[in-house]
Amino acid sequence: MPPMRKRAGQREAAARALDALGRGADTGFRVARTLYDRWRGMSTASRQPLEPLAEDVRERALDLRGAADRPAADAGLKAANERLADAMVASAAADPDVSEIEVHDLRAELTRELERLAGAEIAASHGHGDGPDGPDGRPAGSPAPDARA
Repeated sequence: MPPMRKRAGQREAAARALDALGRGADTGFRVARTLYDRWRGMSTASRQPLEPLAEDVRERALDLRGAADRPAADAGLKAANERLADAMVASAAADPDVSEIEVHDLRAELTRELERLAGAEIAASHGHGDGPDGPDGRPAGSPAPDARA
């Protein structure tokens, strides 16, 4: 391959990788927004002890887009998301008005959100832009639904 075409191919590959990393960060931002909104919907008594964690998530999400060290900012946001999710589950589990089933459902929902973030990071590290789900919303690599169903 001539040097000019080789460099152009390398630039295109680098641009795709950076684009995929940006989508992974966008997923972290969406998870942060989901968690923060869920926190805001909690009762005042339940919300108050979690406020420092929720504000940490909010600040890290807002700072993410302008971060000079994007990978470190992504990792910090991911850790903050996980801390807030864990604290929300612990808070629900400690609440006598919340059933075990509700705690289980909350844990499952938050786990799915965090796994979505992890899947986007893995896809971004491999240069795939669709994240954990393909462009049609199904998990990447899963078979197409039967059209006859």
